[in-house]
Amino acid sequence: MTRRRDVLSLLRIHTAGFEGLIFLAGPLLTGRAFPLGDAALLWTLGVLINGYIFALNDLVDLPRDRLNPRRSASALVAGRVNERLALTLSLLLPLGATLMVLLASWARGPAALFVLFLALAAPVNVYQKAPGRPLLMDGLFSVTMAGPLPVTAWAVTGFVPTVVWLATATLLLLSLELNSVAGNLKDLATDSDAGFTTVATSRGARLAADGTLRPGRPYTRYVFGLHTAVTLTTLVTVAATAAGRPPAVQAGVVLAAAVLVLWGVLDLTALLAGRRRPSPTGREPWFAAGFALFLVAVALRAPGVAFVAAIAALAAWEVVCRPGPPLRPVVRIEQARR
Repeated sequence: MTRRRDVLSLLRIHTAGFEGLIFLAGPLLTGRAFPLGDAALLWTLGVLINGYIFALNDLVDLPRDRLNPRRSASALVAGRVNERLALTLSLLLPLGATLMVLLASWARGPAALFVLFLALAAPVNVYQKAPGRPLLMDGLFSVTMAGPLPVTAWAVTGFVPTVVWLATATLLLLSLELNSVAGNLKDLATDSDAGFTTVATSRGARLAADGTLRPGRPYTRYVFGLHTAVTLTTLVTVAATAAGRPPAVQAGVVLAAAVLVLWGVLDLTALLAGRRRPSPTGREPWFAAGFALFLVAVALRAPGVAFVAAIAALAAWEVVCRPGPPLRPVVRIEQARR
């Protein structure tokens, strides 16, 4: 019997708050206030899209996940959610999101772009591990992650200022880091064993016997090059949002940016030097530093009350939707004992 907890686990409901925040970030970056109803709509769209992406991704990755002992307790691998339900959800969720946009009477331009991004996410998920094209697939996936910023800004406020485009470029590069570095390293051992082609495996990255990373020169150059691009783009975005602010605020922003950039570089260096292991969940401190700096840019531009409310909603979501302890794969344990 499929339980609600298993379905919510498949949809990664506990991570959906961040997607809701991303959908709000575009309008917040315009600096204009917008109705609470629009905010609720955007948050709901983010939750639906988060579930759509994860349900489809887990369905596509099911053969590989069955070979990964760390995924043996997941709802889909363990059979607590069947493949038909996962497929149904991966079809109904984007259709539901599209219907909500139509009922909200979005203008044709942003509505069409929203549907285009939804459609693009499907083949990108299906062919993400296609041999010979890992960086292209990760890049296209990053486009679908960053695309909501200008689309939602256009839909809700009717215009897309330059700072939103800068923030979109920043989020695109951050998403590329999340996919081709944090995500690749999280699954590096199983991807290598199964022969899957990722940016990391194609550039010779591997894990040592103690679980630390041996990136090799090609992957090290790629990671540092990408992180440099992320840092520069984020700093430009922060500078654009801080323009015109009082000197005291600008000084605080400079200090915060320096701390976050230094933290990210030091942690990433420790990872690539083998002084710590990659995060098994993909939640890397160096990425958290970059995303925090992205949020600084949003905070500088957004109406204060609206930004505080968005962060409070994210915090509440994290507490309420926090996942429980993972279920143990009882059948496999019993088989191992025999």
